[in-house]
Formats: sequence, structure tokens, C-alpha cells
Amino acid sequence: MSWQAYVDNQICAFVQCKTAAIAGLQDGSIWAKYEATPANVITQAEMKAIIDTMRNNPSKFLESGIHLGGEKYITISADDKLVRGRKATSALIVVQTNTLVLAVATQDGFPPGQLNSIVEKLGDYLRSTNF
Repeated sequence: MSWQAYVDNQICAFVQCKTAAIAGLQDGSIWAKYEATPANVITQAEMKAIIDTMRNNPSKFLESGIHLGGEKYITISADDKLVRGRKATSALIVVQTNTLVLAVATQDGFPPGQLNSIVEKLGDYLRSTNF
């Protein structure tokens, strides 16, 4: 399965996504993504900043928030493997596996618990297959 198929069929098919990305853990290079509007562009620089902060100082997210798709999310929780955030009624989750990062933000009103369940299960699956 291609990485874009994971975004399309394993994430966006079950989550009302505003943005979704799979990026390489080494340099933040984007392997696959979904952007609901041209205003929600996910960049390699954003992904690299998220990865570096998760790796070096996840508590910094509590001070500065999380930036994805050109938007800032307030951090709810952060550690080196999992970050959760909110912006109004939109939710965000970032899950790190062995080789990649999944980052997904929802449309307004989508249940955060459902987002967390879907993305965390995908992260668990990818870890179990050494990704």
C-alpha cells in the first residue's frame, strides 16, 4: 500500500480531515498528505519543527503551541511519541512511530476521541510492522 493510500483510506476515510500528513522521521519530508483547502498547506519545515520538538523538548509545545497546515493549535498534552492539540472545535494529533510521523487535524466539530482512536491505532499498527 502506498503512503498516500494510508492517508486516504486509513485516516481521511474515517476522519473529517482539515489536514493529514505522513512524514519521514529523519528530515520531515512529506511522504503523503491531504489538505482540505489551499490555505491549509503542510510544509516540510512544519513537519521538521514538530519532529525536532517532539525529540528534544516536547514540553515546548505547551508554551508555543503546534503549527500544522499554517494554523496554530493549543497543546493539550505532549510527549516524545504523542502530541494532542485543539483550535476552537478542531482537534489535532501527532503520533511518532519508528520511522515516521502521522499528523492529523480535523474539521471543526469532529469528535477528538474518534480522531485519537483512529490515528493511534494506525500508529500502533505501523510500529508493529517496523515503520
